[in-house]
Amino acid sequence: MVYCFPAFQIHRKERGARPEPDIAPPRGAMLINYLKEIPLFTHLKDAQLKEIASRCKKVLFKKGEVIFHKTDMSTDLYIVDSGTLKAVLSDDDGDEIVLARFEAGAFFGELSLLDGQGRSATIVADTDSELSVLSQPVFLDLVTKDPKIAIALMTTMVGRLRNADEKIESLAFQEVAERLIRTLLDGSSREEKVAKGFLKGAKRTHKELASMIGSSREAVSKCMKVLTTNGIVKEAEGHMLIAENALERLKHRPSL
Repeated sequence: MVYCFPAFQIHRKERGARPEPDIAPPRGAMLINYLKEIPLFTHLKDAQLKEIASRCKKVLFKKGEVIFHKTDMSTDLYIVDSGTLKAVLSDDDGDEIVLARFEAGAFFGELSLLDGQGRSATIVADTDSELSVLSQPVFLDLVTKDPKIAIALMTTMVGRLRNADEKIESLAFQEVAERLIRTLLDGSSREEKVAKGFLKGAKRTHKELASMIGSSREAVSKCMKVLTTNGIVKEAEGHMLIAENALERLKHRPSL
């Protein structure tokens, strides 16, 4: 499932003694079939997908490994084959804000790909992850041959810009409790209801939640205590339950 373009290398800024990722063995047909499911490439024919497969490289990262750091000078585009990754900003004390998460089918690195500037955030593997990588020259060549790829890229970028605007609005105008509830609802499954009126979501630590909403762990712990006491949030083994009408119920509770 790996194809190596001879003139293509992944650019990394040296940061300590982090081991180089393992390179998976090539399996062409599987990669072509997978590329068909990527939103950027769903409109392409098999011959075009074969060309992309022959010009991309697959890399493996372990949980906790950094794909690239903020300000790193690299211009590759990364496509997530499997696993989960996060884009973060960190301060000197090690506290971080999670800007976005990427799962199978998503891509990242498009800003530096297009403008050639340093990376705008640090990308970290939340779980063991497999990525397909396209270099800037290869991607621009593909776009020249098929402008629809550029349209798909811009559509995704516009969606991310809208999400960024909503996050900025949230940080500016919403209280911690409301930001926390919105984050829990966004991360829950509307299709999987494990109790009447409740949605199932991933269980996260208070520190993780704090980084996701741009708050402190102490503030999140305080909010979670009140939300749990009022039955708006329930913590269960391996997951978390959040009331479907949590935002409405919050309005009728004392200030957090």
